Amino acid sequence: MDEKKQGPTGAARAAAFLLSIDRVSAQNVIKHLDEGVVSEVAAAMTELGDEFTDSAQIDQLYRDLVLAINSKHGVQAAGEDELRGMLEAAFGPDGAQRTLDSIHERRRHERPFLEVEAFPPELVSTVLVDEPPSAVALVLTHVDPGIAAGVISTFDDDFALEVVTRMATVVPPGIETLHTIATQLVQKLQSGRGAQVAVDTSARLRTIAEMLHYTTVETERSLLQALENEDDEMVSEIREYMFTWANLSQVDKRSMQKILASIDTRTLAVALKACPAEVEDNVIANLSERVKDMVLEERELAGPVPMPEVEAARQEVLRGVHALIDSGEFQPMRGGADLVS
Repeated sequence: MDEKKQGPTGAARAAAFLLSIDRVSAQNVIKHLDEGVVSEVAAAMTELGDEFTDSAQIDQLYRDLVLAINSKHGVQAAGEDELRGMLEAAFGPDGAQRTLDSIHERRRHERPFLEVEAFPPELVSTVLVDEPPSAVALVLTHVDPGIAAGVISTFDDDFALEVVTRMATVVPPGIETLHTIATQLVQKLQSGRGAQVAVDTSARLRTIAEMLHYTTVETERSLLQALENEDDEMVSEIREYMFTWANLSQVDKRSMQKILASIDTRTLAVALKACPAEVEDNVIANLSERVKDMVLEERELAGPVPMPEVEAARQEVLRGVHALIDSGEFQPMRGGADLVS
């Protein structure tokens, strides 16, 4: 294939750019090129043809370079070694160290338990479980929400509930006190106190859901919002555990009618296949006679249905329930709530 039809290579374009600027600037650019690229660009500088003899071609090269520099590119956070190298080149070793020290100090203030977060939540929980709920709440309000959720999920229900309740009202002490607590925790974790335990992810999220069921609406909302910022898929799963198919048996008449209003008869008929009696009774009792007859007839005509199809129909019903919960149109009964007449 004719190379001229392909246009100048990247090395040729880089070479043309370097030859078009003053020598000192060109030398400074070359110093920062990767070793694997330097030889290719240097060779291109001795082999340029007539592609860039016209000033208009150089102008176009500059425009392309400006567009490339200002285009959005994906970047990754710099590692400390990479950052140190950049800072030392700019400010010298002493200036680089001062900047790094300043970054570390700021991080210590913003995330006093950052070193604790490096350990698995299951291991952190084995150290915290022996601490008072107030101390555990203090720690968990200052760590990543996903880690806090992982730690809480390993506690028994009573302890978890007390910790979460205290998290909603915790008053943090001074920063030095937080640093002292963090240092002590890291020492315990490093010394091997608390054996790491394996926790099933689904069981963990189910525990969190059950725990939130006993908190106030405000506490539940604030914690889920914090978790959602870190992992929205995890929060979706927690929400599913917070209201399940079995919970439909406990829904009051007015709320049940609101839930059923948006469900088509075919979906409801399939969802009621192999349904627990208490759920079916509450659903059927809140349908009009006409709709009830249609649902029962469709269920009978459908015959045997694969369980995955039944589960899919139930999930469709529950999605409607969760939408009503999120909009505030329906509030499930919370754990510990007493019914009054």
